[in-house]
Amino acid sequence: MADWKQDERAAWNNERFPRLDRHRDISTRFGNFEFKNGCPIPEATDKLYELLTFNRAVESYLHFVTAMSMFYVQKGLIDFGLDATNKFLIFESLLDARSLYLTPNTESVYGMQFLDLKRDGPTIIEAPPGLLGGCSSMWQESLIGIGPTGADNGKGGKLLLMPPDHQGAPPEGYLAAKSPTYGVWFGVRAFLVNGRPDNAIALMKSIRIYPLTKAGDAPAMVFLNGSGKAIDTIFPDTYEYFESLAALVEKEPVEAIAPSDRFLLASIGIEKGKTFRPDDGKKQLLAEGARAGAAIARANTFASRDPTARVYSDRRWEWAFVGGSATWDAHGYLNVDNRAAWNYAATGNSPAMVQRTVGSGSQYLMVTRDASGTFLDGGKSYCFHLPPNVPVKLFWSIVVYDALSRSELRNGEKFPSVSQYTGPVTNADGSMDVYFGPQAQPGKEKNWIKTVPGRGWFTYLRFYSPTKAFFDQTWKPDDIVEIK
Repeated sequence: MADWKQDERAAWNNERFPRLDRHRDISTRFGNFEFKNGCPIPEATDKLYELLTFNRAVESYLHFVTAMSMFYVQKGLIDFGLDATNKFLIFESLLDARSLYLTPNTESVYGMQFLDLKRDGPTIIEAPPGLLGGCSSMWQESLIGIGPTGADNGKGGKLLLMPPDHQGAPPEGYLAAKSPTYGVWFGVRAFLVNGRPDNAIALMKSIRIYPLTKAGDAPAMVFLNGSGKAIDTIFPDTYEYFESLAALVEKEPVEAIAPSDRFLLASIGIEKGKTFRPDDGKKQLLAEGARAGAAIARANTFASRDPTARVYSDRRWEWAFVGGSATWDAHGYLNVDNRAAWNYAATGNSPAMVQRTVGSGSQYLMVTRDASGTFLDGGKSYCFHLPPNVPVKLFWSIVVYDALSRSELRNGEKFPSVSQYTGPVTNADGSMDVYFGPQAQPGKEKNWIKTVPGRGWFTYLRFYSPTKAFFDQTWKPDDIVEIK
């Protein structure tokens, strides 16, 4: 190197580092950064560190959507009054559009509670047969499933949830799981019988929840009805997102977060045992990062570029749950994008929601665009043709959601949906046409879901206990077509 001539060294530098002249700047889509002799000048250094913080904030928003969704479900339930272990929330008249809850259905009776294993220690849930759902950690990891494909094989039983710091083996006689987090969401569904919720409500009201220490003298259960109530469980896209993320990190065990993720959090000032108190400049960067993260999440969810998202090669329908794995690692790595796409629009997941089992479980298709590829518009009218013999053993449903809140569309009706239970009119061949728009098509009121001008929307088409024709695609739904 010492014997090189000056022009040879210059040529080598220009070849290896063509974008960085020793006396000029680096131009990027994010701005120009001035360097001198290969080193950033002070102004460039400040700008680059701001860019780094912003990038880490965006990545943190997307990376922790899963946990923040759980955090705000927990917050919403506590705010509503579920502040004790022996309380349980039931949507006795179904989950309607007054609640802000990510993509629920309008045909099942939902029941839920959030366990606090830090407060109560090991906790028992007595669950009857006939429920679907289970328990999940704050990272939406399935801990114990309930239902035909769950740990209870659909027969019910006594579940025991143990906190992350629990020592020793669980006592005999329980379906036991040790949670990596103190917060545990217990969520279940039960189906209507002859269109009525009575049986489902009775099942829910036979649930018992109590700490193991009170197994001999469990407090009486208190059941709250959530139907028709404005329960808000939606996480924000503001600086508050990071305040809440810091609160979650402080409450949960440090081991609940992977070391690489801990670094990501620490890089924006969030560390367990340390006060999260960014200065005004960093607060602004985090606020902008939250907005950008949410914008990317919307693109990721509503305009997916994942080649495996499309269900049919000749239809717009996509898998709501992309990737084929409840742990998002079907290809040997954690697909954070697919996880964020699901959790930005939906809360909760389990193997039963992903497994493609003929005659059992459930499958969810999602569409955000009409047949032409244009996003669905609340001010326009559409028709959706559903071929005859919908391939389900239980039931099917179509629910419309607000693209902003990802909750049931508030259109002035209780339920923005059409399903097997609502009595839609069928065509002579057994097929069906469902209509969407601000006004009903004349004579089509039973098959109409009202939309709202100025509000974008999307829909889930659900199949409960899908049959072979769904999986081999000998039955396919049509696209949604705009009525000109």
